[in-house]
Amino acid sequence: MKKKLEEVLELYQQFQHSGKSLYQDFEDLQYNFAEEFRKHVPQDIIYADFSTYTAFTYGLSSGGIIQKLEDPLERYKTREWLKKSFFEWFPKYRFIERYQLSEYKTLDKELETINKLRKKLIELIDLKDKE
Repeated sequence: MKKKLEEVLELYQQFQHSGKSLYQDFEDLQYNFAEEFRKHVPQDIIYADFSTYTAFTYGLSSGGIIQKLEDPLERYKTREWLKKSFFEWFPKYRFIERYQLSEYKTLDKELETINKLRKKLIELIDLKDKE
């Protein structure tokens, strides 16, 4: 279990995104899909919702998971949230889910890192459940 926790912390520490680059990716995304954003989420701010989503996973990855591991109910609830992709957390953005987002380099890398962290955190919870 300690080894898994160290893997999570190491992956978290390795990833340093550039807030400015990420914000620019979201600006570009909203510009490129302006019509769909106006149609589906005219008053919403995807960057803010994405920040909420990543803050949950980064908070757990930076050590917050330790407290959650102690309580079986907290482990269950945390696992359920970790299973969800950004588009499951915020289904209002599903209209962009079907598109390839690799041209938004910082966003793509951040999504990749979040998905790796989510997987490792779920593995950690599963390991604790087996104890």
